Amino acid sequence: MIEIKGIKSHRHLIFKTGFFTAVILLAALVCACSSKTVSDSPATQTRYDLLNTVITISIYDDVNDDVFNEVFDRISGIEKAMSVTLANSEISGAAAMAAKSPVVLSEETYLVVKEAYDITVESGGAFNLAIGPLVKLWGINTASPRVPVRAEIEHIKELLDYNAVVLSDTDRSVYLTFEGMSIDLGAIAKGYAGDVAAEVIKSYGVKHAIVDLGGNIITIGGRPDGSAWRIGVRNPIIGESGYIGVISVQDKSVVTSGSYERYFESGGHYYHHIFDEKTGYPADTGLLSVTIISDRSTDADKLSTVVFVLGLRDGLEFLKNYKDAEAIFITNGLEIYMTPGIIDSFAVTDNRFIIASE
Repeated sequence: MIEIKGIKSHRHLIFKTGFFTAVILLAALVCACSSKTVSDSPATQTRYDLLNTVITISIYDDVNDDVFNEVFDRISGIEKAMSVTLANSEISGAAAMAAKSPVVLSEETYLVVKEAYDITVESGGAFNLAIGPLVKLWGINTASPRVPVRAEIEHIKELLDYNAVVLSDTDRSVYLTFEGMSIDLGAIAKGYAGDVAAEVIKSYGVKHAIVDLGGNIITIGGRPDGSAWRIGVRNPIIGESGYIGVISVQDKSVVTSGSYERYFESGGHYYHHIFDEKTGYPADTGLLSVTIISDRSTDADKLSTVVFVLGLRDGLEFLKNYKDAEAIFITNGLEIYMTPGIIDSFAVTDNRFIIASE
């Protein structure tokens, strides 16, 4: 989870079911009804009914409500098309026709599915767009999560085979080979929504803005005074809140994946929502969280999942394929590892967390 440094958090919200489920540390942004060209007090609007999270847009340039309305409309359209929990979504339609026939997707949905497929193949399944049946089996996004028995996990393994997802660029169709298969875009669609939001805002000539999609942060330009945005990285220890450090960024997206975000406790063990398709269990690679800083919110979203599942060493190696992406890893031992490009922009504020020296 991400926080905006210097903006006090005032409550915790827990969301059950829907497109995304999360414990959100909601930032209490300063609200202004209008702004004068460029202002230290932003024009701010917040919605609670999209992506099953809290979305706050703060714009420091002179704008009217049109920009906010267009952004929220676009995000609503993305949710309606790509949600795995809405029965009428395109993604649900593809699952309903699994083993029966291909389903033609809209241009936008096919674009996101194709990128999800590509990162699935590239990561060897660390990100798996076909993970839906495993997510449903565990029920972590529901009111009744449970630990499945090994036989149940083994039974659905073939449904997680991303090679059984057949895409056709010719007609923008997707075919799921086995009955019971389903696509889950939960680790990429919110990132895509962030990129769309930024694109819309920039089209209105805005130079200074920040978008918070339930903890996925997208910055446009820098602060009105020319300084960088200061984004707090959430404390990843379960049961605690606040942030453990601050990143200074401009024109970047900042996304964190962590074991503290969505989880349940059973038999004295915590089970989180980021699954390793190879084991069928929540990924256990010695990491509490991974924060990705990238130009594209879509990249930051998908890569945060990939490297969390891969772990520190393999995750660092994988990121070499993404020249504009930087990362902050926090281990179970409260050690912090960073890629070289972010070292000078990150400051630790909680002395329990130590920057590791390699």
